[in-house]
Amino acid sequence: MAAIIAPRINCRILALFAFIIFSWGLAWPINKMGLAYLSPGWYTAIRLLVGAATMMLLVALMGKFTFPTKRDLPMILNIGFLQFSIYILLANIGLSYLPAGRSSLLAYTTPLWIMPAATLFFHEEAGPLRWLGFFLGLGGLFILISPWDLDWSDKHVLFGSAMLLLASLSWAISMLGARYMEWTKSPFELIPWQLLIGAIPIIIYAMIKEPHATVTWNSTLILSLAYTGFLVTGLSYWSGLVINKELPTIVVSLGFLLVPIFSLIISAVFMHEVITTMTVAAMGFILLGIICVIL
Repeated sequence: MAAIIAPRINCRILALFAFIIFSWGLAWPINKMGLAYLSPGWYTAIRLLVGAATMMLLVALMGKFTFPTKRDLPMILNIGFLQFSIYILLANIGLSYLPAGRSSLLAYTTPLWIMPAATLFFHEEAGPLRWLGFFLGLGGLFILISPWDLDWSDKHVLFGSAMLLLASLSWAISMLGARYMEWTKSPFELIPWQLLIGAIPIIIYAMIKEPHATVTWNSTLILSLAYTGFLVTGLSYWSGLVINKELPTIVVSLGFLLVPIFSLIISAVFMHEVITTMTVAAMGFILLGIICVIL
């Protein structure tokens, strides 16, 4: 068991983390701009199809293309449905009701689900420093979300927040599956099929809910779909699966809290969302928490 849970943080893992933080952090405001011209259902469907097509092409060009076997199906279904279909759709629905910065915070509450589940059901080691890091990270996240500032009488705010919290739960289950289920092929070989499987229920959902949806095609929407489809949904999610496969889910989930911090900064610069003293203090809590977990 010690060999399974021992972290292997090296330059490659750190580089993948940095790429994820940058690309996912930018994704929230870019998603928000794209959703101004297309509904969440169709936006998610097209984003997944773009990701599936580009990753299929990239895998083929790298000489790694293979058709999935029966042994590959559990991992394809786990990532495809939970991390792509459900997470991205619920996150986009929530994002259509809330600002980009706050949406990213709610969607990254995965440590809230990961830490108890990983220690209780999968016996991941969680010494005093990790628990300290966990509570520091959650404390910072709680300050950032600032539930006292939410208008609880606004049904749109409540609905959007609920969608984002459910998205984070779906992602947490998927992360635990990616860590502890059997990988029959590498994440690079499986991700095109995971994206394709993930796109199918979203396309069906969009066709039923919005069969005559109107699309305002322009450069903003096209660039938004290209960025979120290829870079975020394709390469960044592949990077996340590689990290999730090699590191304990507790470390990964808390490390991903750097994403909403970066997203808040980007949203403040480009979308004029306010960063307060409390926000800075919360960022400090999260960074201290991550340091504790890594140590």
